[in-house]
Parts: sequence; structure tokens; C-alpha cells
Amino acid sequence: MTDSQAKQYAPIFKYLNRIFNFIAGLIAIALFVVVIIQIIGRSIGYPSPWTEEMTRYIFIWMIFLGIGVGFQKAESPRVTVFLNIMPKFIRQIGSWIYTIGTIGFLLFMVVYGIELVQQQIAMNETSSVLLFPVWIVGISVPISGVIGIITTIQSLIYHRDLI
Repeated sequence: MTDSQAKQYAPIFKYLNRIFNFIAGLIAIALFVVVIIQIIGRSIGYPSPWTEEMTRYIFIWMIFLGIGVGFQKAESPRVTVFLNIMPKFIRQIGSWIYTIGTIGFLLFMVVYGIELVQQQIAMNETSSVLLFPVWIVGISVPISGVIGIITTIQSLIYHRDLI
């Protein structure tokens, strides 16, 4: 792909990256606020049990969002040391193996994440303390997969040399 072709997709990825960064910022702020409430509650002798559960769920969202966004600039872990000791033929197809493997794994996350969410909805699972539907947490898995696929495509377009 030429630079001019890559530039035509730039506004789309710029907009999507802003959305992903905004969501990540909201998650970080929410985690900070809940942990501060938890600390204050414990300090004054009135701990709130909901803060521990909420912290756990926010942290799950943060981790899965990080998985998806981590592919944005080809920053995900790669086995470059392993590829460097391989024959030239394997090294040449290494980026294709990496890309196909990555997208395959992310598609796996989407498909089985959707199945997980459907199961949580069907069983009407709720959290133990907050009593909200657990699918709100479970949906982070397929969303992460979709974000990861989008950012992998972005890294293929803009950071081909890093893959």
C-alpha cells in the first residue's frame, strides 16, 4: 500500500483511536475513583464491599481493552528472536504468520466472547454484590477482539516494518 492510499484511511483510524483512548481514559478514571472510595472507607472504618467487586470488573475491562489497543502500533509481544534464527524463507513469511495468527486469535475471542455473553444473558447472571448483569463485564471480550482486529489492520497499513 502506498503512502497516498494509507493517508485516505488516516481520518478513520484517527477517529477510532480517539474513541479507544477516550474509553481507556474513562476506565482509568473510574478505577481511580473506586479505589479512592475503597481506601477512604477502610480508613474511616466503614469499608464498602461493592468497591472490591467494582474494582475487579473495571480492571477486567481495562485489561481486555488493552489487549485490543495493544495492536495499534504493532506493540504487541512478538517472537522476533525466534524468527531471527529461522531460515530466510520462514523469516520472509513471518509477518504473514504473525498477522494470520493474531487475527485468528482475535476472531476466536469475538466468537467465543459472544457465546459467553449469550450464556450470561440466558442464565440471567448477576454480580454478587452490585447485582448488575454480568454480561456487562463479559462483553469486554468480544469488544476487545473487534478492537484488536481493527488495530491490527491499522498496524498493517501504517507500521508494516514493525510487524
